Amino acid sequence: MVPARTAPQRTSTPWVKSAALLVFLVCTAAVTGLRPSTALEGTDFPDFYCAARMLLDGHGSQLYDSAWQYRYQTQYAERIGTLYIHPPFEVVLYLTVAWLPLKYAYLLWTSLNLLFLAIASRALAQAAFPTWNWQMLPVLALTFVPLLLCLMQGQDSIVLVLIVVLAYVALRSERNFAAGCWLALGLFKFQLILPVILVLLFAMHGLRKRALASGFAIVTIALVGSSAAVSGLPVFRIYPEFLAHLPAQRFAGIIPPTMPNFRGLAYLLFHRDQSPAAGAVVLVLSVIALIATWHVWKDAHIASALPTPARDPFDLAFSATVLFSLSVSYHLNPHDVTLLLLPIALTLQDIFAKKELPMNGQFLRATFNSRISSWTTFVLLAILFLPPLHLLALRTHLFPYALIAIPVILLFTAISIALYQSSPPHIAPHVDRS
Repeated sequence: MVPARTAPQRTSTPWVKSAALLVFLVCTAAVTGLRPSTALEGTDFPDFYCAARMLLDGHGSQLYDSAWQYRYQTQYAERIGTLYIHPPFEVVLYLTVAWLPLKYAYLLWTSLNLLFLAIASRALAQAAFPTWNWQMLPVLALTFVPLLLCLMQGQDSIVLVLIVVLAYVALRSERNFAAGCWLALGLFKFQLILPVILVLLFAMHGLRKRALASGFAIVTIALVGSSAAVSGLPVFRIYPEFLAHLPAQRFAGIIPPTMPNFRGLAYLLFHRDQSPAAGAVVLVLSVIALIATWHVWKDAHIASALPTPARDPFDLAFSATVLFSLSVSYHLNPHDVTLLLLPIALTLQDIFAKKELPMNGQFLRATFNSRISSWTTFVLLAILFLPPLHLLALRTHLFPYALIAIPVILLFTAISIALYQSSPPHIAPHVDRS
């Protein structure tokens, strides 16, 4: 008897998927970037653009003079918006688009942001998601409200996501010097990068720690030199003074109720963020979070000694570190929450790829707890990723965006518990002998 022939399965080749992704990204760039000049009035991009125009015109030394910034915003953007508050070296990045008129510069910057997103997706998929189609990651990421907000605002948070992803990939492959270099490049948002490097230096030992610190220090020195070249040596005095007096500026762009971190929660509790009580709460929560993150890495080392760990300890520990950074950062805007995509993706992959522990003996309770932890984590991921929570917080005054810090903290707690459950107390801690 001749077996019946089955119809051949058609699978799209990688270049077809890449071509489809390219078409999708081009259409997204066109829809987002081809907006009337008046539509840019409420965005942040003109602030970066005008700062770069100041540098092009030889006024880098006046970069943190608010009167000069307002003058350039009036001239090139026909409006006055928030001030440029990032370090001087980042202005060099925006020189790539500042030579164009504002409308076309915005379109080019939107296209570059989408390119950065695609590069980050491909790098992340190759390192951690071998069974995933990386072409789907940018499409899924564009449903994340903070990323869409970053794209429309013309902000730089997607650049930071790319840098942190590349640092994660380097750390995962034991290229610690390269990881330090990548993290240093993210110092244009130093309030988010410094907590990450601090935790990693606490967690590492020996040659790995020295390599990470060396890469970070070398690039940091180069960025300091670039800042001096952009704005002159006085900038190292002027810039800290500018940041210290920023809350008194008309368009400072500092709104604590929109900060989903410890500072935002303290503001909601005390209705101000400069009071001693609010400062004490933020300090105590930050210290507790730092200790908890250090224990997460300790549990990750223990879990890595298990022959069949229930979870990938490094990915979860790195995810917890990013969540820690978002929580303790002093300044955090809704578009900065784009960085949350990395721990969401890593934790979701961990849940899908998790190997079940044997249903016998001493592992029975661990298996049951692991399943509960997985479902709890999955619910938290859905709450943080899906649009309703973010849209509700952005569109109403009854639900401040700062409250999104609560599910972020709960996700950090769930990851910590998961790593603790995957490292039984009878297993000796893993010792880093490098």
